[in-house]
Amino acid sequence: MRQAVFHAEQYKTIQAVQSGNIDSNAVIASMELVDGSYHVLSRYGDPVWVLPDSMFSAGVKDNVKKLDFSRIPAPFRETLRFLMARYILVGIEGRDPPRGGTIRGFFVTASQFLTWLEEQDVDRLSDVTPLVSQQYVTFCRRVRNRKGEPLAAQTLTHRFAALEKLHFLSQRYDDPMPHPWPESSAKHLAGGTGQTRLSGQEAKTQVIPDDILGPLFQSAVEWLDRADEVSQLRTKIDAWQADGMSYWQIRARLQKRGWTPRQVHDSERFLQSACMCIILVTSGIRVSELCSLESQAAFKTLDDDGDPFYWMRGLTYKTTGGAQDCEWLVSEITHRAIAVAERLAQPLQTRLEHLINELRAETPSDPEISRLHKDKDRLFLATSTRGENQIGTISAAGIIARLNAVAAQCGLNWHFAPHQFRRTFAVYAAHSAFGDLRYLRDHFKHWNLDMTTLYAMSEDRDQELVDEINRAVLDARTDLVEHWFEPDAILTGGASEPVRTFRTRNKGELLRTKADRRKMAEQISHLVYIRATGVAWCTADFDGCNGGQGVEKTRCADCANAVIDESQKAAWQGIYAQQRELLYLDDLGPGGQAQVERSLRNAENVLKGLGATEEDLADVGT
Repeated sequence: MRQAVFHAEQYKTIQAVQSGNIDSNAVIASMELVDGSYHVLSRYGDPVWVLPDSMFSAGVKDNVKKLDFSRIPAPFRETLRFLMARYILVGIEGRDPPRGGTIRGFFVTASQFLTWLEEQDVDRLSDVTPLVSQQYVTFCRRVRNRKGEPLAAQTLTHRFAALEKLHFLSQRYDDPMPHPWPESSAKHLAGGTGQTRLSGQEAKTQVIPDDILGPLFQSAVEWLDRADEVSQLRTKIDAWQADGMSYWQIRARLQKRGWTPRQVHDSERFLQSACMCIILVTSGIRVSELCSLESQAAFKTLDDDGDPFYWMRGLTYKTTGGAQDCEWLVSEITHRAIAVAERLAQPLQTRLEHLINELRAETPSDPEISRLHKDKDRLFLATSTRGENQIGTISAAGIIARLNAVAAQCGLNWHFAPHQFRRTFAVYAAHSAFGDLRYLRDHFKHWNLDMTTLYAMSEDRDQELVDEINRAVLDARTDLVEHWFEPDAILTGGASEPVRTFRTRNKGELLRTKADRRKMAEQISHLVYIRATGVAWCTADFDGCNGGQGVEKTRCADCANAVIDESQKAAWQGIYAQQRELLYLDDLGPGGQAQVERSLRNAENVLKGLGATEEDLADVGT
């Protein structure tokens, strides 16, 4: 179908949907081919509708792109068919056009409701009164998931929102559904209202713990260090195959090197998984964005001093306009992982090129060419179990399964969720900027890099990631301020006295003026500048101070802008023990001796301020 014909057919279908008179041959979904023509994927009367890849993010399985109407209860099958056509082609007024995942989600949740209606002997939408809708709400609240727990508020919201969409879409149909709850909303009924925080909705995605992320990342780096060894083995095998050697001959040669063909295959698989892990951990991208990466994704820019910034480009799908180009600031090891992934992908990319050329020679208009063309440069490819010619991008679910396998190999009891790596990156970056800045200095090249400014230089960059880091920074600052306001929190340092005075003077007032200590801490944390020096919390909002970061780390002890709490006690104990050792050196000179004595005195004062006794000080370092 040529472009002009396609647009005419699409316009005709939209007009038919809006008028309520649509025939079975109306085109619902099409895909654009490489030559600019269009191939029809779904017509109105088809029992199963296939949605185009362009409506989904990378890494979505093919079965998710299908709407099977044979599974819909018979009384509602044609009704839902019409409503889905309207939703796909026209959408809901005042809302963004739905993408593939939203369409699929509505289809699933609507089918759940319609199945429940059939069980209640209701066979028309117009018979769904608010009372019936409320009964469905009660039913859903009683449903338990696989773990035997009630459905989460977000899951309930999706289920209840399906009723609202059915109401909106059915008003142009001959079986209109009344509004399910005229004086409420899906979110409120699911318990999702009134639960926001000052810094935005509280993140529910779990952060990967240090004792899980550390061994996982270390294992991934170790695999990355073995990339040359694995690559050389693959080169040998390819050369032997080109020479006409049989499988058993190749196996025998590998055994002399201490390998088997299966071990080589598994090593390549684990190496590819290691690249995925490193990219996710060091970039903060979503799993769908990882699936979108192609060869030549890595590039560098230079600052005014000639120092490099490491970047990565791909696609993001968190926009209403579909896939959009995006760039992320990454680290040098990310580029290493991308380079290794490119080497692993190259053989499959070559095979895809051959398959495309063969299909073009046989059937130039074969829609399979467009599917293969979409994947031909992708970084994370795999062959399907259905056959060696079934090559495609690894799905998001497949990537999570791969990472879970790596974790299991490391002896880690953890099951990853798609958004955990992005959430973990944001929290680690926030704590690094908020606390010890060495990570950000190494990751982003300059410890004082203004990420927001750098990202704002191009609209293609992931500003949402910076926003997520900023939210994590605010959460960390709020936690700290809330701890300072605890009546029994031990504080010392020049700026600790005003904090103690504030919490004592306002002890009886705070609960009357704020909902709780947390709310008060949230509001005050916006107004207080806090950064970490490694040995104290600095509240100074000016530059020029190098306390805690230079040679004389103990300058923070008597600084009027420093607050020191129990979290820094171990650092001061270490400083105290080191200075005691230095006292016995006889080659320090007068200046060095004076600095040691000053540092020792500062450390002693801090430790005493944190509750240490003379006996405790005598035991430090022993």
